[in-house]
Amino acid sequence: MTDDARGGSLEKLHIGAFNCGIDGWINTDITMHLWIARVPFAAKALHLAGMLSDARYAEHRQGKFAGLRHMNLTKPLPFADRSLSAVFSAHVFEHLFPDEVERLAREIARVLAPGGVCRIVVPDMERIVALYDPAAPLAFLKGVFEIDRRKEAAFAHHWGFTRASLAALFRNAGCSETYTRAYREGVCPDIDRLDNRPDESIFFEAIK
Repeated sequence: MTDDARGGSLEKLHIGAFNCGIDGWINTDITMHLWIARVPFAAKALHLAGMLSDARYAEHRQGKFAGLRHMNLTKPLPFADRSLSAVFSAHVFEHLFPDEVERLAREIARVLAPGGVCRIVVPDMERIVALYDPAAPLAFLKGVFEIDRRKEAAFAHHWGFTRASLAALFRNAGCSETYTRAYREGVCPDIDRLDNRPDESIFFEAIK
């Protein structure tokens, strides 16, 4: 990153942090758990009612959702031009529709300072396509949509990405450099804490 992006006053945005937010970043999501965390004793009441698992309740008690900020990715990002040094997102882009992805990439390019980095982690569509067997297509279909029951529809995948499509997406959005990376390799800050899904993913970085 350039000196512009390393400026101490510039913030870093974590898109889709869920229960993996880290210090020093603006951790955002749309999960209902961020609202539960804001109501005193709500998590405890839901747990006692059997509506919150032991594991999720433990995360609430640990404050995993307390610092989350709600962010609707279909709207313009609430940051000034060139105001962020880094943006990180893992397994979020595939849940958006193509037009939403294009708008979000442009918004990310807008808010990044010169030399700023955007690191995106998504399912590897080339690997998923390789699973296709016309005689037994179930593995392929599950890989594409990542659901097999109606109640999971809200978490379905709406789009897929390859290394080439990500590069084209961010170059068209206004980034000057694009790179395919490996797990916990790249120039994104705090990569050792942010990358936590090593398998079956594309790790990609774009530089403003």
